[in-house]
Amino acid sequence: MMRIKNILIILLMAFWGCVPSSTFSNVEDFQCYPESVYLIRHAEKQIIKGEKDPELTRGGFKRAAALADSLGNIQNGVIYSSEFKRTQQTVNPLAATWGTKVNIHTANDPEGQIQRALKHCGKMVIIAGHSNTVPNLISLFGIEKPVVIPDDQYGELYLIRWENNKPNLTISQVGN
Repeated sequence: MMRIKNILIILLMAFWGCVPSSTFSNVEDFQCYPESVYLIRHAEKQIIKGEKDPELTRGGFKRAAALADSLGNIQNGVIYSSEFKRTQQTVNPLAATWGTKVNIHTANDPEGQIQRALKHCGKMVIIAGHSNTVPNLISLFGIEKPVVIPDDQYGELYLIRWENNKPNLTISQVGN
């Protein structure tokens, strides 16, 4: 009965286009990755004493527009943001360009964020986070070299793609 169940699962995966070209011995070992995962720290935020959820600055809104310009031609994308205004404002222009919504996921649940992102087999995933969350997410995706984002650093776009089931990281700059 278990063998029939495994065969049915494999057939369903093949139907959905998520079976890797190499064979695998056990269905539990299988994982289909997103085509790419883009991670970005929110754009420049206002510094207001005592404000825990500030909005973006003018420069931050310009950087958010630059993100939409640079990733606007991507098809089949899913956008995630933390619950804070600044992360949502960073990806809202991109969501408008794509005609999609921003999915909110709490910044305090990085493992849950990874699980959600990995469910998007073959899709582009964008995650907007913070200087203290993006490096951890990158690590949880399997990148071994540590990433540090200084408090005054904005605009790095971290791209993770899988080659032979191993994650590779490239970094580019968005905006100025």
